[in-house]
Amino acid sequence: MGLGAIVQDDEPALEAAVPAGVAPDVALKRSFPGLGRIAEANQQFEDVLRDFVTMADADTSKKVTRILQQVREVEPSVTVIGQIKAGKTSLINAMIGEPGLLPTDVNPWTSVVTSLHINTPSPELNVKAKFKFFDGAEWDKLVSNGGRIGQLAARAGADDELEKLRLQVVAMREKAQARLGRKFEMLLGTEHRYGAVDDALLRRYVCVGDEELGSADQGRFTDITKSADLYIEREDIPVLLCVRDTPGVNDTFMMREQITINAVRDSRSCIVVLSAHQALTTMDMALIRLIAHRQSREIIIFVNRIDELPDPGAQVPEIHKSILETLEKNNAPQDIDIIYGSAHWANAVLLGQIDEMTDDSTESAINWTRAAFADKMNDWTAEQLVWHASGVPALLDALGQRMYEGPVHEALQKSARQALNLAQSLDVVDQVRILESDGQLNRTMTPQQLDAELRHIEAAAEEKLTHLTNNVCKDFTNRIDQSYERFLERATNSLIEHLQANGEDATWHYSPLGLRMLLSSSYQVVLKKMHAIASEVNNETAVKIADLYGKTFSITVEGFKIETPVVSYIPPPINLGQTIALDLQVSWWKGWWQRRRGYKAFAQDFYNLIRAETDPIINDLKTIQIGLFRERTQTTLRDFLQEQRELLMSALASSEISMDEMKELFGVNAWEDRQECLASIMDELGIYAE
Repeated sequence: MGLGAIVQDDEPALEAAVPAGVAPDVALKRSFPGLGRIAEANQQFEDVLRDFVTMADADTSKKVTRILQQVREVEPSVTVIGQIKAGKTSLINAMIGEPGLLPTDVNPWTSVVTSLHINTPSPELNVKAKFKFFDGAEWDKLVSNGGRIGQLAARAGADDELEKLRLQVVAMREKAQARLGRKFEMLLGTEHRYGAVDDALLRRYVCVGDEELGSADQGRFTDITKSADLYIEREDIPVLLCVRDTPGVNDTFMMREQITINAVRDSRSCIVVLSAHQALTTMDMALIRLIAHRQSREIIIFVNRIDELPDPGAQVPEIHKSILETLEKNNAPQDIDIIYGSAHWANAVLLGQIDEMTDDSTESAINWTRAAFADKMNDWTAEQLVWHASGVPALLDALGQRMYEGPVHEALQKSARQALNLAQSLDVVDQVRILESDGQLNRTMTPQQLDAELRHIEAAAEEKLTHLTNNVCKDFTNRIDQSYERFLERATNSLIEHLQANGEDATWHYSPLGLRMLLSSSYQVVLKKMHAIASEVNNETAVKIADLYGKTFSITVEGFKIETPVVSYIPPPINLGQTIALDLQVSWWKGWWQRRRGYKAFAQDFYNLIRAETDPIINDLKTIQIGLFRERTQTTLRDFLQEQRELLMSALASSEISMDEMKELFGVNAWEDRQECLASIMDELGIYAE
């Protein structure tokens, strides 16, 4: 029964769907204002830079061209996470307008993060697909002792579960070695590259095999594939975009949790896909933990499969209320956007097959369109109604808006400041030439003297940044150690009180939410301090260099200043969301309790267990997170100093060229036009640099 056919005469009419297999206009003319805004902003900024190139000298033109290329290579990314069978892959296929591109029957054992690079040129000639395999050490870590769950089971004394996991690991290894034979060891740590992407290729690397169905080649390399990178061109997506599909996080093995954590860390935006049937059940606590330490504007929740709800108009508000309550209860960021839809509906529209949907799915589509798009029922075609009901247009618009406000804005701001410093330097040189031609300027600094001045500024800036950063990091380490010890003390005291009140037969559970909140709070404090330090040092250095321009040329240029660099985005501490023993179901602790007698043994063993579990998370904050910030602040300062050194030395050399030579090069009228153009370019760059 088609969508158009079931509408009653006394109800708003839905136009009949196009014949199956014929792509409707809504699919061919997909328009996403959020992504379009990014493309428009990039284009306008590129126009300013191109104008700059046309009026600059050869050396400056090369530098502006490099900045232009830098802008063109910005590839915002989003990672999609969710439960197994929540429909993540189907949703991604719909988002990029490629139904069926990624196989949607990926087995829970799959450990592959698949990155779709939309409109991004492949870094290697004629390579459209690249599959990277685990190396030997990664493979051993992945499967040894039952993965993360095995480690937890061993600590918690869950011998039965540990034995089951051991047998699963053995089966997994034997299956991989049987598939690959002698190639197994040779393939570890290598890559496979292909010049084209098709379904059969992907199934060999990201889907489990099923020999019983005669598909021996399917899943051939799945067990050892770590990541897949695909390069796809889509004319209807107006920007470069990377979409990462991740393994489900609610698997028995938990062997993919760290893989997914790394993928989430690498993307600025995150889409959490839930199933409308089980939106934020206990299986999704791992999802909440992964997003709890991100900003709300970096997260979008997409509740998928509402096509399987009999009455989405009435059920979605109930689901929405439940999700909000669960998020609040688990300390998730506030004001997260939640979008409801159906990847199934979106793909049906893209394939021109909405008339082939089942009766139940069709009834749900009509129910939802009446509830969500009542004002469009008489204006939109059936395809348009189902397309918007799918939630995909709203999802991509929301994603585009976040990318525009975040990574795209920051990339444009960084590039604008670099270009503005170039323009400011040119302007100074122009003023020097004008004054020299009028006999009003005496040069006061040689290249050797300028080099010595720059060295002094560089050394002072780097020394101050290192000194202040060291102090803050020392304070942070002390703060985090104290928070950690207080948590362990409170948890241990709580255990003793429980034992005194209930004895040893009553199972006790203690939430690690308090620890995560303490660690997150401490990290946010140190992050603000380090940002303030970087800003202080960068600003002071910019002022000193601006003064050096005046000292070098003995002039004062009205409105002249050096634009300070911005420290690039630091990913949040996603490892705070890693599963630890305290997150597990109470049943996991049964063996642990049965083996201990006496309050002292309980307390000390519990203390040791939680310390063993949480030490890696603490060390991640102290080393990886803080180390990353250190590296980026220092790199930002060094790059800025090198850029300013090149500009000043070049300006000093360029100023040796006489006005007569410049006018001969550009022409008298062209010279005056260049002055006006340079002023206009600086005004336009100033808008982006703010």
